[in-house]
Amino acid sequence: MTGKAFLLLFLALSFPFFGSAGERYALKIAEGTSPRGGQELVVENALVRYRFWADNGVLASSYLYFAPYGTKELEAVPGWTQDKAPELIQDVSLPLEIWPQGAAPDEPFVYRISYTEQGEKVLEVRLAWQGEGLEVEKRFTVAEDALYTLPVEIHLHGQGQGVKLVLGHYPQGKGVPELVYLYEGRKHSQPLASGTLEGIGLVAKDSVFFWKFQGMEGLRPFQGRNGAGQPVFGVEIPAFSGEFVLKGTLYAGRNRYILLEKAGLQGIVELGFFSRFLVGVIRFLEMLYRATGNYGWAIVLFTLVAQLFLFPLTRTQIRSMAKMQRLQPKIQRLQRLYKDDKEAFQKHVMELYRQEKVNPLGGCFPFLLQFPFLILLWQSIFNSAELFHLSPPFLWIPDLSLPDPYYIIIVLTVAVQLLGQWITTRRSGAQAAGGTQLIGWIFPLFFAFMFRSFPAGLWLYWFLYSSIQNLLQGIVYWELSRAAPAAPKPEDAGKN
Repeated sequence: MTGKAFLLLFLALSFPFFGSAGERYALKIAEGTSPRGGQELVVENALVRYRFWADNGVLASSYLYFAPYGTKELEAVPGWTQDKAPELIQDVSLPLEIWPQGAAPDEPFVYRISYTEQGEKVLEVRLAWQGEGLEVEKRFTVAEDALYTLPVEIHLHGQGQGVKLVLGHYPQGKGVPELVYLYEGRKHSQPLASGTLEGIGLVAKDSVFFWKFQGMEGLRPFQGRNGAGQPVFGVEIPAFSGEFVLKGTLYAGRNRYILLEKAGLQGIVELGFFSRFLVGVIRFLEMLYRATGNYGWAIVLFTLVAQLFLFPLTRTQIRSMAKMQRLQPKIQRLQRLYKDDKEAFQKHVMELYRQEKVNPLGGCFPFLLQFPFLILLWQSIFNSAELFHLSPPFLWIPDLSLPDPYYIIIVLTVAVQLLGQWITTRRSGAQAAGGTQLIGWIFPLFFAFMFRSFPAGLWLYWFLYSSIQNLLQGIVYWELSRAAPAAPKPEDAGKN
């Protein structure tokens, strides 16, 4: 089969798998009844499943159902449990409860839920309540491709009274999330006596639940307890006359610096040296993504850049490996001569290596050199999996942050590695050690079995690396064959 025919067949087989991210992810809306007996609206985007309740007009749940490799599904709203038994959540105050002055903390308020579709990718949810001297409307904007962010507006209409806005349940005890306050872009563990409060929330190892306000002055943070004695945190809104509008954004998602940075919350986490370097790699991949429009092509370019960077050293090591194979007849001859004297055999072998300027470990280096790049790419995908998830599919692979559902990229990688081993074996003939050959045949299969559940993006890199290695080996062997002295012809040998 010619190269053109193979390419046409490959494109034909891949065509059904092409698509756009917009075709894969769309907002899903469902109405029902909450565990507390009131109206419930469930809205699901590409990453999160939100639950809005009419009971006290709250955001009851922000469930992170998208779980890339190495993570699990996670509830971001503190105090919430996915078990719908009412007694488990009856006493917990959920985000955006409003306590008017003079009202008991556990006094129920039943809101009216409505929603408006703003195109195919954005939904506005409204929770409205009207009482004596106070009207409340809470507006949430759910976007299909939002990175754990939920813009919120709270409209208050009243005369002369302030309110307390509960932002969440505050877990107590050891190993609980840290309550963090944001002033001038920096985090603090305690509220400041002066300055504008820019945000408040909980930061855990795996998740962040944080409210960031938009230029609001006069907000005062508070910690307290609801009528059931459960601890809460929130802000006090001072007395107002007419209309008061509180605008902000809730980040309820995984603790990933690159995502927090996009939400303007990079100040609430601290980076170590490796993390700073990793962020640089993620930004480089983002730059390649913006240039190509697909993270698959970004990984292709990343691989080419990595291999270009390593080419001089890789070429040297491949040449050393090729020379090692050519020395096998001499080594086997020495082995026969000194079969009863291992020390003499080792001495003569090392002398042979020195004379031929060969590094006996040279064949290992091209493989080992890839691991730093592989680890960097792995951590980059892990820490920005949501960006990969929201990007368009690559060929047949729907999501490079997850395993290939068809295992095609794994099969292709193993095939390329076995092809490389077959070519190497043919070049070395029967002179290579049998144990080494056996390892070369078994290792790709073992590697594929052990890491079959790794993200497809990593396997794409490994496939490209293996293909480039085969190509480089072919070039090096061709160079060595041209540089090698020509074998004497039979007639010339007879004259001598």
